[in-house]
Amino acid sequence: MGARSSNTDRNGHRSQSQNRLLDGHVANFFNSNLNAGAIGPNADLLPGTDINASGGTTATYISGLYAYKSHTFTANGSNTFVVNSGSGDIEYLLVAGGGGTGSAPQGGNREGGSGAGGMLTGTTPVSPGSYPLSLGAGGTGGQAASPTQGGNSTGFSATAYGGGGGGYNDPAPEAYGRNGGSGGGAWYTLAPGGGGKGVYPGSPYVSAPRQGYDGSPGNGSPDYGGAGGGAGGAGGFGTNIGPGAVNDYRVGVGITYAAGGAANDFPSTDRTANGAVNTGNGGSGRGTGGPGIIVVRYTT
Repeated sequence: MGARSSNTDRNGHRSQSQNRLLDGHVANFFNSNLNAGAIGPNADLLPGTDINASGGTTATYISGLYAYKSHTFTANGSNTFVVNSGSGDIEYLLVAGGGGTGSAPQGGNREGGSGAGGMLTGTTPVSPGSYPLSLGAGGTGGQAASPTQGGNSTGFSATAYGGGGGGYNDPAPEAYGRNGGSGGGAWYTLAPGGGGKGVYPGSPYVSAPRQGYDGSPGNGSPDYGGAGGGAGGAGGFGTNIGPGAVNDYRVGVGITYAAGGAANDFPSTDRTANGAVNTGNGGSGRGTGGPGIIVVRYTT
């Protein structure tokens, strides 16, 4: 005689043992039998959300153990993330616009690099409704222009501060690197206090979670200009920019945002270049900063 299932009696009635066929519904099995993943091998699983939302450019992807939907906003100025139904926690990435470096009218490649826009991440609960976002543009650069801070990126009661513009000496007048999410670099003749400050707890600029690092004051030899600070570290000399920081909210793979801008060298090296679009990178030389980016994601 064949073996009898322990899940039914001889009359075909199911017992209370709750032995269940998975039937492909592995997630439901673990949620109901392992206390929503709080015990056993699924102790680290995040709860899925029932959020139905719109706004920006959407994508779905798997990252590690989780399935995500992301909303990416790349248009400067006002944007809106709309929760149509459902509720739960969302994660957000705010990257502000990078700074821009000016110079005096006579030119001469005596410019520091600009600071990167501040980079900030966080988690917050949402429910049905509209959530306004503002995306920061890059600061303007160019000859006969002052250092310009990038635009702030805001959303969910948080603010990422625009990158500080880079300073110059062309040969006169002189301009210090500006404060910002990351500070702008400066020309070495203003050292040691020429570099702008980044945003970090207790900084003179603003008291907030760290968003970026200081710009360099420059150096008399071999490079004259100080590079802009980035989200991953302070700026150095010349091409030694403040490194950016990696985030995977957009597509589930690491993308580097918020790198500082490179400085020019006197007399011959002009590294003027604009920060890449939607990176928050600082402008190099007399370049314009890159616009920022905002990404919202949640588990599904």
